[in-house]
Amino acid sequence: MQWNNEKGFSLVEVVAAFVLISIILISFFTLFFKGRETTVESKKTVDATYTAQQEMESIYATAQQENKTGSASMKNILPKLQYEITSCTNPPKTIYTNDTKYKNEVVVVEVFENKKIGTLRNVMVSVYDQRKVTDSCQPKVNPKAQMENIMRAGDEYEK
Repeated sequence: MQWNNEKGFSLVEVVAAFVLISIILISFFTLFFKGRETTVESKKTVDATYTAQQEMESIYATAQQENKTGSASMKNILPKLQYEITSCTNPPKTIYTNDTKYKNEVVVVEVFENKKIGTLRNVMVSVYDQRKVTDSCQPKVNPKAQMENIMRAGDEYEK
């Protein structure tokens, strides 16, 4: 019996094509998953930055209001905004924390004396991931967002 000499793909060629297509598809899927991961992390950073900005604006508005009445001091302003005072020993400082206002975030406010003008305060708002903060005095992680401002908040300075 005589065989027809029909052209077609051999098993080796089909397997080689399948391997090449698989490599290309895996590359694209990896790219898509990494892009999704980056998008999620960017959203978390933007949300944390918004939280820090919102808290800074609340502190500033309350400080402006308290400056009109003459009772502006961070010891008066931050408890009105539901912050709890925490005294830290190493390094010695007073911080204000709010871990109930935002879901999965801890907001920490630090107040420093301004070196140039004694009646001004440097106010730093830091937003941390709640699952990673075990001690608000010594957060072991980098903040998701941080914002600093200088504002007038009375003559009383907290150390």
